[in-house]
Amino acid sequence: MNKLITLLITLLFVTAAVAQSGKDARIKEIRAAYSQAKKKIDQNGKGGKSLKDMRIILNNLDDEDVPLYAEETIDYYFDETSADGVTKKHPYFIVENWTCHGHLRYREILVNPKDQQVMFCYMKGETDGGFVVETRYYYDTKGKCIEAKHNTHNTWTTDNSEKENAEYYLKIFNMATYNGYFSPLDTQAKVKTTTPKAQRIQQIRSTYAQAKDKIAKNDKAEMPNGIQILIHDLGDEEAPRTTDIKMYFDKACYFISHHSSSMMFDGYSEYLFDPQGENLIFSYTRGREEGNEYEWRYYYDENGKCIETKSNSEDTDEGFYDKRAAKDLQAIFRALMSEGQD
Repeated sequence: MNKLITLLITLLFVTAAVAQSGKDARIKEIRAAYSQAKKKIDQNGKGGKSLKDMRIILNNLDDEDVPLYAEETIDYYFDETSADGVTKKHPYFIVENWTCHGHLRYREILVNPKDQQVMFCYMKGETDGGFVVETRYYYDTKGKCIEAKHNTHNTWTTDNSEKENAEYYLKIFNMATYNGYFSPLDTQAKVKTTTPKAQRIQQIRSTYAQAKDKIAKNDKAEMPNGIQILIHDLGDEEAPRTTDIKMYFDKACYFISHHSSSMMFDGYSEYLFDPQGENLIFSYTRGREEGNEYEWRYYYDENGKCIETKSNSEDTDEGFYDKRAAKDLQAIFRALMSEGQD
């Protein structure tokens, strides 16, 4: 009996030692990956290589009566691979900076670029009163936290909440870069009676003018509402490309612009939504390639059906691709605003 107890105790010690050894090895691997990621970020865009990053800038006035103005930037760093005509982006590091009414938050997220698994999360938060919270979470290859470090017992996060937050940011990245994400297009009619064509077009033009006026005032405001997404990656023919997306909103998103340019191509689009921010009512696209410039204008009824097309190109599609792009951009906007209001 004593021999059996001794054997069991020995097995327990051996198991614990093996587990500790595996944990130590994993943490060492994470720290090495973190150091390598920092070096890659420092070399991003240097040595003749193109930039490969994405920045989201979100400014939001939560309450006009009691102004709580939040400013947030989320930076992504990634690699790219191309195979069979498909370009895949592999994010490896995410940085968040957030401030609101004297409160500060800084995050770092280390990602395995091979499978987008979260490896490490760091967060430092500070209140306007000077209270500071710091957390570090290390995760194994299955996503389980194996080490947590806190500077105080009054922590604001858990290993699960930080991992979920990191996975949310990865989802936003995949949506904004079309990294395997496309939203479904709703083609079902919503209303039976639509506004007569001439009246509808007049309404749309009036709404467009009002939106442009709101944008001009918003851009000059001390505390503007807006989202900007800047992406530096490789476009067609592997030429460095810059994409600049701007979203304007008050209670709803009413206007989005999308500008993508490289040495090979320059494209610009506008999407105008109804006052509720639900339905696309007008889209404009301009493309310039090899010295030729084309324009498309599409006007839509309440069901999203194109009722008027104006273009100098014979190649038109009644706004199908514009509607799909607008749907994707709306999804990004809603996801970001949902996170921003949590």
